[in-house]
Amino acid sequence: MKVIQVKCPNCEQPIYQKQRDNMFHCKNCGTIHYRDMKGPHTVEYEIADVNPNVRGRQYYIPFWRVYCHFNIRSRNVEGGYIHKLATRVKGGDNGGMLYIFVPASDLEASTFRSMAVNLTVNNPRYNIRRDFSNVERMPTTLTPEEAAEMADFVAVTLEAEKPGKMQYLDYELKVQETKLVYLPFEQGPNGLQLAV
Repeated sequence: MKVIQVKCPNCEQPIYQKQRDNMFHCKNCGTIHYRDMKGPHTVEYEIADVNPNVRGRQYYIPFWRVYCHFNIRSRNVEGGYIHKLATRVKGGDNGGMLYIFVPASDLEASTFRSMAVNLTVNNPRYNIRRDFSNVERMPTTLTPEEAAEMADFVAVTLEAEKPGKMQYLDYELKVQETKLVYLPFEQGPNGLQLAV
């Protein structure tokens, strides 16, 4: 096995990280990239600014914001998140364009599901900043391709939100774009809380 120094594909500066993260952030030029067998891939990303009133311990958690066309071919669904989802998509009751937020870190299944559902149904609004401002960031473990597959899982999770009722949904999900979004969270007495 050959070990090599990871360099930024944009400015060629060496990249040093304190933790294992599939996304390499260049502190020199700000480029974020990941590597696979085909080489380095630059990633489009945003860093949400932390609410200035937040005083507790803060973390940046990475999410893939998956912009997709959600087309409902037929359904028999009452209430729940799918009803809310259908009313949120830009394009009408039978589908349209939609942002699905897929947590990109290793999280407990219940936390993953809760964050994905809440952020997809209630897209966060935030100001963008240029850097992480020394706030710890959780490692990214999902690639954009894996996030696109997980977006389908989030859609199915939304469908199954009302247990005990017979529900049917025939849909198609086409991914248009993926972007890595770092959202700030505060560690509080009730766990992690969005801090935008």
